[in-house]
Amino acid sequence: MKRWPRRVLILLFVLAWLGVLLLPTLAVVLARNGQIQLGDSDGRHWRLFLLQEPDFEGLGLERARSVAPPLAAPSALCLATSISYWLWVGEGEGALYCQCTDPTTGETVPDTPPACQTP
Repeated sequence: MKRWPRRVLILLFVLAWLGVLLLPTLAVVLARNGQIQLGDSDGRHWRLFLLQEPDFEGLGLERARSVAPPLAAPSALCLATSISYWLWVGEGEGALYCQCTDPTTGETVPDTPPACQTP
């Protein structure tokens, strides 16, 4: 086997092993804080959160991204947010919604399509 492919495979193995070793740390931080968020709350972000309700227990993943504004409000800032659930108690289905805000006032723009009508 040539050197470079072997080194790349070793590097991939080491990275995968580090990922496995970090899983308990992820679980402790999630249990202590209830959520882990990457990114800004008002913009593009990923948020992993813990659900602890009487009828629903599990994990949720919220992903938000910027999308083009509707034609009715071309200057608005729009975020499309999708939520997925992995439940071990109860059943739940994901959701997709859109929220547009006016950049000057910070108020929500009325008549925003439910899912921003993204292609």
